[in-house]
Amino acid sequence: MEAGLYSVYPFSFKSLYLAICFSVFMIFAAHICGAQAEAAEPDEVIKNAMTVLTEIKNAPDGGIPDELLARCEGLAIFPSVYKGGFVVGASYGHGLMAARNPKTGKWHGPAFLRIGSGSFGWQIGVQATDLVMVIMNQRGVNAFFNNNLTLGGDISVAAGPVGRKLKAATDATLKAEVYSYSRSKGFFAGLSLEGAYLHHDYNTDERFYGKVLTPGEILSQKAISVPELGRSFTEFLDINCP
Repeated sequence: MEAGLYSVYPFSFKSLYLAICFSVFMIFAAHICGAQAEAAEPDEVIKNAMTVLTEIKNAPDGGIPDELLARCEGLAIFPSVYKGGFVVGASYGHGLMAARNPKTGKWHGPAFLRIGSGSFGWQIGVQATDLVMVIMNQRGVNAFFNNNLTLGGDISVAAGPVGRKLKAATDATLKAEVYSYSRSKGFFAGLSLEGAYLHHDYNTDERFYGKVLTPGEILSQKAISVPELGRSFTEFLDINCP
């Protein structure tokens, strides 16, 4: 009888512990997602995006190569993508994108985006990650015009090379349409961009520009009035991604 009770109690305590941890995580994750939804103001996203690009670009041991920025045709920046997991994982964040005019070399935008993903497997923790996607060709830029886009499915995505200069061997293998760079602010295991999905944030576009616009209209900037902060953002890209 004592042996039976002894075998039951460890299982019960372990189950209770796991249930409490899972409940705490779910409450915390819900709080993060709610805060993200409220914090997705256009001006804040733009200012944070400029900070993120500056800091990742200038990181001494993990910066984006200057040649890659000079060659790319678009950028997507997501400040603070929140990820959490307790066996089942999820992520969510707001960001923006801009495209380079192939004729003039000038940057146009921004158009606002949302990113999210789900995963299953061994993972535990919560993480805030700043994410930059370097879009290398027009096909990649055009893919971002779709309302629903899956990374690794609709377009190829790979971890980008790091360092101020591209090595010849690395340069020869650059074949992906999108290269990703991230900076983490917390702990997480099981993170991957494969399977992450992107949506255009038409509501934020409308709040920023004052009317409903398509991504193509925003990124071509034909017959639209760009607010002052939007012009500051594209001027910032003209300087930092010449």
